[in-house]
Amino acid sequence: MVHKYIIPKLKDREKELFADKPVHLSANGGAFLFLAESLCKADSGVIATVLPLMAATANSGQGIRCYLASKFHIETIVTSHDQERIYFSENTTIGEMLLVCRRWDKKKGQKPPTRVVNLARNPATPADAFNVAVVIADGRAFQQGYGTVQEWPEPLIAAGDWGAAQFLSPYLCGRFQALKGGELLPIIELGQVAQVGPEGRRIRDAFTRSKLPGDEGMTALWEHSTDDTQSMAAKPDSHIIPKPPRAHLAANYWQQRSTFLLPNRMGLSNVRTMSVRLEMPVVGSSWSPCNFAGSAQERENWEKAVCVYFNSSLGVLAMLGNRSNRVPSYPRFSIDDMRNYPVPDFAALGAAAVAQLAAAYDEYADAVLRPLPQLNDCPARQGLDAAVIAALGVDGELVANIRRQLAMEPSVTGQRYAGFER
Repeated sequence: MVHKYIIPKLKDREKELFADKPVHLSANGGAFLFLAESLCKADSGVIATVLPLMAATANSGQGIRCYLASKFHIETIVTSHDQERIYFSENTTIGEMLLVCRRWDKKKGQKPPTRVVNLARNPATPADAFNVAVVIADGRAFQQGYGTVQEWPEPLIAAGDWGAAQFLSPYLCGRFQALKGGELLPIIELGQVAQVGPEGRRIRDAFTRSKLPGDEGMTALWEHSTDDTQSMAAKPDSHIIPKPPRAHLAANYWQQRSTFLLPNRMGLSNVRTMSVRLEMPVVGSSWSPCNFAGSAQERENWEKAVCVYFNSSLGVLAMLGNRSNRVPSYPRFSIDDMRNYPVPDFAALGAAAVAQLAAAYDEYADAVLRPLPQLNDCPARQGLDAAVIAALGVDGELVANIRRQLAMEPSVTGQRYAGFER
Protein backbone atom coordinates (compact mmCIF):
# COMPACT_ATOMS: atom_id res chain seq x y z
CA MET A 1 0.00 0.00 0.00
CA VAL A 2 1.25 3.49 -0.85
CA HIS A 3 1.42 5.59 2.29
CA LYS A 4 -1.07 8.49 2.30
CA TYR A 5 1.73 11.03 2.80
CA ILE A 6 3.49 9.85 -0.37
CA ILE A 7 0.49 10.52 -2.65
CA PRO A 8 0.86 14.34 -2.69
CA LYS A 9 4.57 13.96 -3.48
CA LEU A 10 3.76 11.68 -6.44
CA LYS A 11 1.25 14.20 -7.76
CA ASP A 12 3.80 16.98 -7.45
CA ARG A 13 6.30 14.84 -9.36
CA GLU A 14 3.73 14.29 -12.13
CA LYS A 15 3.14 18.01 -12.46
CA GLU A 16 6.87 18.64 -12.65
CA LEU A 17 7.45 15.86 -15.18
CA PHE A 18 4.68 17.00 -17.54
CA ALA A 19 5.17 20.74 -17.12
CA ASP A 20 5.07 22.61 -20.44
CA LYS A 21 4.25 19.39 -22.32
CA PRO A 22 1.23 19.07 -24.70
CA VAL A 23 -0.52 16.49 -22.52
CA HIS A 24 -3.20 16.48 -19.87
CA LEU A 25 -2.85 14.11 -16.95
CA SER A 26 -6.46 13.02 -17.36
CA ALA A 27 -5.56 11.73 -20.84
CA ASN A 28 -3.35 8.67 -20.39
CA GLY A 29 -2.57 8.42 -24.11
CA GLY A 30 -0.76 11.76 -24.25
CA ALA A 31 1.15 11.10 -21.04
CA PHE A 32 2.19 7.66 -22.32
CA LEU A 33 3.49 9.14 -25.55
CA PHE A 34 5.59 11.68 -23.71
CA LEU A 35 7.06 8.99 -21.44
CA ALA A 36 7.66 6.66 -24.40
CA GLU A 37 9.49 9.43 -26.25
CA SER A 38 11.72 9.94 -23.21
CA LEU A 39 12.59 6.23 -23.13
CA CYS A 40 13.21 5.82 -26.87
CA LYS A 41 16.71 5.56 -28.20
CA ALA A 42 17.76 8.87 -29.67
CA ASP A 43 18.86 7.36 -32.98
CA SER A 44 16.65 4.33 -33.60
CA GLY A 45 13.69 4.35 -31.22
CA VAL A 46 10.19 3.48 -32.40
CA ILE A 47 6.78 4.09 -30.86
CA ALA A 48 3.76 2.09 -31.97
CA THR A 49 0.46 2.85 -30.27
CA VAL A 50 -3.30 2.81 -30.72
CA LEU A 51 -4.95 6.15 -30.03
CA PRO A 52 -8.45 7.61 -30.38
CA LEU A 53 -8.96 8.89 -33.92
CA MET A 54 -9.68 12.28 -32.38
CA ALA A 55 -5.96 12.56 -31.65
CA ALA A 56 -5.46 12.94 -35.41
CA THR A 57 -8.32 15.33 -36.07
CA ALA A 58 -9.43 17.32 -33.01
CA ASN A 59 -8.20 20.80 -32.14
CA SER A 60 -7.35 19.49 -28.68
CA GLY A 61 -4.84 17.04 -30.22
CA GLN A 62 -2.89 19.71 -32.12
CA GLY A 63 -0.20 19.99 -29.44
CA ILE A 64 0.58 16.27 -29.20
CA ARG A 65 0.59 15.92 -33.02
CA CYS A 66 3.14 18.70 -33.41
CA TYR A 67 5.18 17.33 -30.50
CA LEU A 68 5.40 13.84 -31.98
CA ALA A 69 6.20 15.19 -35.44
CA SER A 70 9.06 17.25 -33.99
CA LYS A 71 10.57 14.22 -32.24
CA PHE A 72 9.91 11.49 -34.82
CA HIS A 73 9.14 10.73 -38.42
CA ILE A 74 5.42 9.87 -38.34
CA GLU A 75 5.96 6.84 -40.52
CA THR A 76 2.52 5.24 -40.74
CA ILE A 77 -1.02 6.04 -39.67
CA VAL A 78 -3.65 3.30 -40.00
CA THR A 79 -7.33 4.03 -39.43
CA SER A 80 -10.51 2.03 -39.81
CA HIS A 81 -13.36 3.35 -41.95
CA ASP A 82 -15.17 0.02 -41.60
CA GLN A 83 -18.51 1.01 -40.09
CA GLU A 84 -18.83 -2.42 -38.50
CA ARG A 85 -15.54 -1.96 -36.60
CA ILE A 86 -14.16 1.58 -36.46
CA TYR A 87 -11.80 0.63 -33.62
CA PHE A 88 -8.80 -1.63 -33.03
CA SER A 89 -9.09 -2.09 -29.25
CA GLU A 90 -11.50 -4.23 -27.31
CA ASN A 91 -14.22 -2.70 -25.15
CA THR A 92 -14.56 0.56 -27.05
CA THR A 93 -16.91 1.99 -29.64
CA ILE A 94 -14.99 5.10 -30.70
CA GLY A 95 -12.84 5.52 -33.79
CA GLU A 96 -9.16 4.68 -33.37
CA MET A 97 -5.89 4.86 -35.28
CA LEU A 98 -2.66 2.90 -35.19
CA LEU A 99 0.34 5.20 -35.12
CA VAL A 100 3.96 4.25 -35.90
CA CYS A 101 6.60 6.89 -35.11
CA ARG A 102 10.29 6.34 -35.84
CA ARG A 103 13.33 8.41 -34.87
CA TRP A 104 14.79 10.31 -37.79
CA ASP A 105 18.45 11.11 -38.25
CA LYS A 106 18.66 14.73 -39.41
CA LYS A 107 21.71 13.79 -41.44
CA LYS A 108 19.34 11.99 -43.81
CA GLY A 109 17.78 15.32 -44.69
CA GLN A 110 14.07 16.08 -45.03
CA LYS A 111 11.67 13.57 -43.51
CA PRO A 112 9.66 11.63 -46.11
CA PRO A 113 5.85 11.84 -46.32
CA THR A 114 3.69 9.91 -43.89
CA ARG A 115 1.92 6.85 -45.24
CA VAL A 116 -1.77 6.98 -44.27
CA VAL A 117 -3.73 3.76 -44.70
CA ASN A 118 -7.51 4.04 -44.31
CA LEU A 119 -8.99 0.57 -44.08
CA ALA A 120 -12.27 -0.21 -45.84
CA ARG A 121 -12.50 -3.49 -43.92
CA ASN A 122 -11.02 -3.88 -40.47
CA PRO A 123 -9.67 -7.42 -39.84
CA ALA A 124 -11.61 -9.23 -37.14
CA THR A 125 -9.15 -12.02 -36.23
CA PRO A 126 -5.42 -12.11 -35.37
CA ALA A 127 -4.70 -14.12 -38.53
CA ASP A 128 -6.48 -11.59 -40.74
CA ALA A 129 -4.74 -8.75 -38.93
CA PHE A 130 -1.35 -10.33 -39.62
CA ASN A 131 -2.15 -10.63 -43.33
CA VAL A 132 -3.24 -7.00 -43.49
CA ALA A 133 -0.09 -5.91 -41.64
CA VAL A 134 2.04 -7.76 -44.19
CA VAL A 135 0.39 -6.12 -47.21
CA ILE A 136 0.60 -2.68 -45.55
CA ALA A 137 4.31 -3.21 -44.89
CA ASP A 138 4.80 -4.34 -48.49
CA GLY A 139 2.89 -1.36 -49.87
CA ARG A 140 0.10 -3.53 -51.32
CA ALA A 141 -2.87 -2.49 -49.16
CA PHE A 142 -4.60 -0.63 -51.98
CA GLN A 143 -3.84 -3.22 -54.67
CA GLN A 144 -5.17 -6.00 -52.44
CA GLY A 145 -8.38 -4.06 -51.75
CA TYR A 146 -7.88 -3.62 -48.01
CA GLY A 147 -8.01 0.17 -48.04
CA THR A 148 -6.79 3.40 -49.53
CA VAL A 149 -3.25 4.72 -49.17
CA GLN A 150 -2.04 8.32 -49.21
CA GLU A 151 1.34 9.97 -48.88
CA TRP A 152 0.70 12.98 -46.65
CA PRO A 153 3.37 15.69 -46.97
CA GLU A 154 5.77 16.12 -44.06
CA PRO A 155 5.17 19.90 -43.74
CA LEU A 156 1.47 19.22 -43.08
CA ILE A 157 2.30 16.48 -40.56
CA ALA A 158 4.76 18.80 -38.79
CA ALA A 159 2.11 21.52 -38.61
CA GLY A 160 -0.34 19.09 -36.98
CA ASP A 161 -2.56 18.70 -40.05
CA TRP A 162 -3.26 14.96 -40.20
CA GLY A 163 -6.40 15.38 -42.29
CA ALA A 164 -5.65 12.35 -44.46
CA ALA A 165 -7.45 10.34 -41.74
CA GLN A 166 -10.79 12.12 -42.22
CA PHE A 167 -12.14 10.21 -45.22
CA LEU A 168 -11.67 6.81 -46.82
CA SER A 169 -11.51 8.64 -50.15
CA PRO A 170 -8.09 10.21 -50.82
CA TYR A 171 -9.85 12.46 -53.31
CA LEU A 172 -11.98 14.00 -50.55
CA CYS A 173 -8.98 14.41 -48.25
CA GLY A 174 -7.09 16.20 -51.01
CA ARG A 175 -10.02 18.39 -52.05
CA PHE A 176 -10.65 19.47 -48.47
CA GLN A 177 -6.99 20.40 -48.16
CA ALA A 178 -7.26 22.40 -51.39
CA LEU A 179 -10.45 24.09 -50.18
CA LYS A 180 -8.95 25.01 -46.82
CA GLY A 181 -5.80 26.29 -48.51
CA GLY A 182 -7.76 28.62 -50.79
CA GLU A 183 -6.86 26.74 -53.98
CA LEU A 184 -10.48 26.32 -55.09
CA LEU A 185 -11.77 29.79 -54.23
CA PRO A 186 -10.91 32.67 -51.87
CA ILE A 187 -11.43 31.33 -48.36
CA ILE A 188 -11.64 32.71 -44.84
CA GLU A 189 -12.37 30.95 -41.52
CA LEU A 190 -15.91 31.39 -40.26
CA GLY A 191 -14.69 32.70 -36.91
CA GLN A 192 -13.06 35.66 -38.65
CA VAL A 193 -16.37 36.98 -39.97
CA ALA A 194 -18.93 35.74 -37.44
CA GLN A 195 -19.53 35.15 -33.74
CA VAL A 196 -20.32 31.48 -33.13
CA GLY A 197 -21.91 30.11 -29.96
CA PRO A 198 -22.91 29.32 -27.33
CA GLU A 199 -22.49 25.55 -27.42
CA GLY A 200 -25.55 23.38 -27.11
CA ARG A 201 -24.50 22.06 -23.72
CA ARG A 202 -24.46 25.63 -22.37
CA ILE A 203 -28.06 26.03 -23.47
CA ARG A 204 -29.02 22.72 -21.83
CA ASP A 205 -27.34 23.85 -18.63
CA ALA A 206 -29.12 27.20 -18.54
CA PHE A 207 -32.58 26.45 -19.98
CA THR A 208 -35.27 23.84 -19.70
CA ARG A 209 -37.86 22.99 -22.36
CA SER A 210 -41.50 23.78 -21.67
CA LYS A 211 -44.75 22.72 -23.30
CA LEU A 212 -46.14 26.19 -22.64
CA PRO A 213 -44.65 29.63 -23.32
CA GLY A 214 -42.82 31.34 -20.47
CA ASP A 215 -42.95 34.93 -19.28
CA GLU A 216 -40.29 36.07 -21.75
CA GLY A 217 -41.57 34.11 -24.76
CA MET A 218 -38.21 32.43 -25.43
CA THR A 219 -38.09 29.76 -28.12
CA ALA A 220 -35.44 27.40 -29.47
CA LEU A 221 -34.66 24.96 -32.23
CA TRP A 222 -33.81 22.25 -29.74
CA GLU A 223 -33.62 19.08 -31.82
CA HIS A 224 -31.98 18.23 -35.13
CA SER A 225 -34.85 16.03 -36.26
CA THR A 226 -34.72 14.72 -39.81
CA ASP A 227 -38.52 14.34 -39.69
CA ASP A 228 -39.14 17.98 -38.78
CA THR A 229 -36.10 19.84 -40.19
CA GLN A 230 -35.82 18.88 -43.85
CA SER A 231 -35.12 22.21 -45.52
CA MET A 232 -32.92 25.26 -45.04
CA ALA A 233 -35.89 27.29 -43.76
CA ALA A 234 -36.62 26.04 -40.25
CA LYS A 235 -39.02 26.81 -37.40
CA PRO A 236 -38.59 26.71 -33.61
CA ASP A 237 -39.61 23.44 -32.01
CA SER A 238 -39.60 24.31 -28.29
CA HIS A 239 -40.52 26.90 -25.71
CA ILE A 240 -37.69 27.38 -23.21
CA ILE A 241 -37.46 28.97 -19.79
CA PRO A 242 -34.34 29.84 -17.78
CA LYS A 243 -33.41 27.53 -14.93
CA PRO A 244 -33.68 29.64 -11.75
CA PRO A 245 -30.14 28.94 -10.52
CA ARG A 246 -28.76 29.83 -14.00
CA ALA A 247 -30.92 32.85 -14.82
CA HIS A 248 -27.91 35.16 -15.26
CA LEU A 249 -26.20 32.72 -17.63
CA ALA A 250 -29.43 32.18 -19.52
CA ALA A 251 -29.78 35.93 -20.05
CA ASN A 252 -26.23 36.12 -21.46
CA TYR A 253 -26.78 33.16 -23.77
CA TRP A 254 -30.11 34.55 -24.97
CA GLN A 255 -28.31 37.72 -26.10
CA GLN A 256 -26.34 35.53 -28.54
CA ARG A 257 -29.42 34.11 -30.28
CA SER A 258 -29.52 34.22 -34.06
CA THR A 259 -31.68 33.51 -37.09
CA PHE A 260 -28.82 31.41 -38.54
CA LEU A 261 -27.84 28.16 -36.83
CA LEU A 262 -25.17 25.49 -37.32
CA PRO A 263 -25.51 21.91 -36.04
CA ASN A 264 -23.19 20.83 -33.27
CA ARG A 265 -24.00 17.14 -33.68
CA MET A 266 -25.62 14.97 -36.34
CA GLY A 267 -26.03 11.43 -37.58
CA LEU A 268 -24.64 11.49 -41.10
CA SER A 269 -26.67 8.60 -42.50
CA ASN A 270 -29.97 10.45 -42.07
CA VAL A 271 -29.14 14.15 -41.69
CA ARG A 272 -30.57 16.49 -44.31
CA THR A 273 -29.68 20.05 -43.29
CA MET A 274 -26.16 21.26 -42.52
CA SER A 275 -27.35 24.77 -41.54
CA VAL A 276 -30.71 26.51 -41.23
CA ARG A 277 -32.32 29.95 -41.09
CA LEU A 278 -35.38 30.98 -39.10
CA GLU A 279 -37.64 34.04 -39.21
CA MET A 280 -36.95 34.77 -35.53
CA PRO A 281 -33.67 34.61 -33.57
CA VAL A 282 -33.35 31.55 -31.31
CA VAL A 283 -30.82 29.37 -29.50
CA GLY A 284 -30.50 25.60 -29.72
CA SER A 285 -29.43 22.41 -28.03
CA SER A 286 -28.30 20.48 -31.11
CA TRP A 287 -27.61 23.81 -32.82
CA SER A 288 -25.37 26.81 -32.19
CA PRO A 289 -26.18 30.40 -33.20
CA CYS A 290 -23.95 32.18 -35.71
CA ASN A 291 -24.04 35.99 -35.91
CA PHE A 292 -22.55 38.05 -38.73
CA ALA A 293 -21.73 41.75 -38.41
CA GLY A 294 -23.21 44.58 -40.47
CA SER A 295 -26.62 46.10 -41.12
CA ALA A 296 -29.77 44.00 -40.87
CA GLN A 297 -29.87 43.58 -44.66
CA GLU A 298 -26.17 42.67 -44.83
CA ARG A 299 -26.59 40.09 -42.07
CA GLU A 300 -29.59 38.57 -43.82
CA ASN A 301 -27.75 38.28 -47.13
CA TRP A 302 -24.68 36.76 -45.50
CA GLU A 303 -26.82 34.25 -43.61
CA LYS A 304 -28.63 33.20 -46.75
CA ALA A 305 -25.42 32.96 -48.78
CA VAL A 306 -23.54 30.92 -46.16
CA CYS A 307 -26.58 28.70 -45.56
CA VAL A 308 -26.61 27.79 -49.26
CA TYR A 309 -22.86 27.17 -49.17
CA PHE A 310 -23.01 24.83 -46.16
CA ASN A 311 -25.87 22.84 -47.67
CA SER A 312 -24.03 22.45 -50.98
CA SER A 313 -21.61 19.58 -51.57
CA LEU A 314 -18.68 21.96 -51.11
CA GLY A 315 -20.06 23.05 -47.73
CA VAL A 316 -20.65 19.45 -46.61
CA LEU A 317 -16.98 18.78 -47.41
CA ALA A 318 -15.97 21.89 -45.47
CA MET A 319 -17.77 20.67 -42.36
CA LEU A 320 -16.89 16.96 -42.48
CA GLY A 321 -13.25 17.72 -43.23
CA ASN A 322 -13.18 19.64 -39.96
CA ARG A 323 -14.88 17.14 -37.64
CA SER A 324 -13.22 15.81 -34.50
CA ASN A 325 -14.15 12.20 -35.33
CA ARG A 326 -14.80 10.53 -32.02
CA VAL A 327 -17.41 8.60 -33.98
CA PRO A 328 -17.02 9.58 -37.66
CA SER A 329 -20.63 8.73 -38.57
CA TYR A 330 -22.00 10.78 -35.65
CA PRO A 331 -19.73 13.82 -35.44
CA ARG A 332 -19.95 16.46 -32.76
CA PHE A 333 -18.62 19.89 -33.57
CA SER A 334 -17.08 22.11 -30.93
CA ILE A 335 -17.26 25.88 -31.16
CA ASP A 336 -13.60 25.81 -32.24
CA ASP A 337 -14.46 23.35 -35.01
CA MET A 338 -17.16 25.70 -36.28
CA ARG A 339 -14.95 28.76 -36.09
CA ASN A 340 -12.40 26.94 -38.25
CA TYR A 341 -14.85 26.08 -41.03
CA PRO A 342 -13.51 27.36 -44.38
CA VAL A 343 -16.14 29.66 -45.91
CA PRO A 344 -16.08 31.90 -49.01
CA ASP A 345 -14.25 35.18 -48.52
CA PHE A 346 -17.00 37.42 -49.82
CA ALA A 347 -14.87 40.51 -49.27
CA ALA A 348 -12.60 39.17 -52.02
CA LEU A 349 -15.36 37.62 -54.14
CA GLY A 350 -17.55 40.72 -54.14
CA ALA A 351 -21.15 41.64 -53.36
CA ALA A 352 -22.45 39.98 -56.52
CA ALA A 353 -21.47 36.53 -55.20
CA VAL A 354 -23.38 37.17 -51.96
CA ALA A 355 -26.42 38.36 -53.89
CA GLN A 356 -26.40 35.30 -56.17
CA LEU A 357 -26.27 32.87 -53.28
CA ALA A 358 -28.88 34.81 -51.31
CA ALA A 359 -31.18 34.55 -54.35
CA ALA A 360 -30.52 30.80 -54.47
CA TYR A 361 -31.58 30.58 -50.82
CA ASP A 362 -34.86 32.33 -51.61
CA GLU A 363 -35.43 29.83 -54.44
CA TYR A 364 -34.58 26.68 -52.48
CA ALA A 365 -35.34 27.67 -48.86
CA ASP A 366 -38.36 25.37 -48.56
CA ALA A 367 -37.09 22.61 -50.85
CA VAL A 368 -36.83 19.22 -49.13
CA LEU A 369 -33.21 18.06 -48.95
CA ARG A 370 -32.66 14.33 -49.13
CA PRO A 371 -30.40 12.62 -46.53
CA LEU A 372 -26.66 12.79 -47.20
CA PRO A 373 -26.38 9.22 -48.57
CA GLN A 374 -28.76 10.41 -51.34
CA LEU A 375 -26.64 13.50 -51.98
CA ASN A 376 -26.01 12.64 -55.60
CA ASP A 377 -29.69 11.99 -56.34
CA CYS A 378 -31.13 15.09 -54.66
CA PRO A 379 -32.49 17.70 -57.13
CA ALA A 380 -32.41 20.46 -54.49
CA ARG A 381 -28.79 19.71 -53.60
CA GLN A 382 -27.84 19.77 -57.28
CA GLY A 383 -29.55 23.16 -57.56
CA LEU A 384 -27.54 24.49 -54.62
CA ASP A 385 -24.35 23.11 -56.18
CA ALA A 386 -25.17 24.88 -59.45
CA ALA A 387 -25.66 28.14 -57.55
CA VAL A 388 -22.31 27.73 -55.76
CA ILE A 389 -20.53 26.92 -59.03
CA ALA A 390 -21.96 30.03 -60.72
CA ALA A 391 -21.50 32.44 -57.80
CA LEU A 392 -18.08 31.34 -56.60
CA GLY A 393 -16.50 30.35 -59.90
CA VAL A 394 -15.74 26.78 -58.81
CA ASP A 395 -15.17 24.04 -61.37
CA GLY A 396 -18.45 22.20 -61.98
CA GLU A 397 -16.91 18.79 -62.58
CA LEU A 398 -14.97 19.04 -59.32
CA VAL A 399 -18.12 19.82 -57.33
CA ALA A 400 -20.02 16.96 -59.01
CA ASN A 401 -17.23 14.53 -58.16
CA ILE A 402 -17.14 15.73 -54.54
CA ARG A 403 -20.90 15.11 -54.37
CA ARG A 404 -20.54 11.58 -55.75
CA GLN A 405 -17.64 10.70 -53.46
CA LEU A 406 -19.36 12.04 -50.34
CA ALA A 407 -22.47 9.98 -51.10
CA MET A 408 -20.34 6.79 -51.08
CA GLU A 409 -18.21 7.63 -48.03
CA PRO A 410 -18.69 4.95 -45.31
CA SER A 411 -19.19 7.41 -42.45
CA VAL A 412 -21.94 9.07 -44.52
CA THR A 413 -23.74 5.88 -45.54
CA GLY A 414 -23.21 4.22 -42.17
CA GLN A 415 -22.18 1.05 -44.02
CA ARG A 416 -19.02 -0.64 -45.23
CA TYR A 417 -17.75 0.90 -48.44
CA ALA A 418 -19.63 -0.48 -51.42
CA GLY A 419 -18.73 2.12 -54.03
CA PHE A 420 -20.75 1.87 -57.23
CA GLU A 421 -22.14 -1.52 -56.14
CA ARG A 422 -24.67 0.20 -53.86
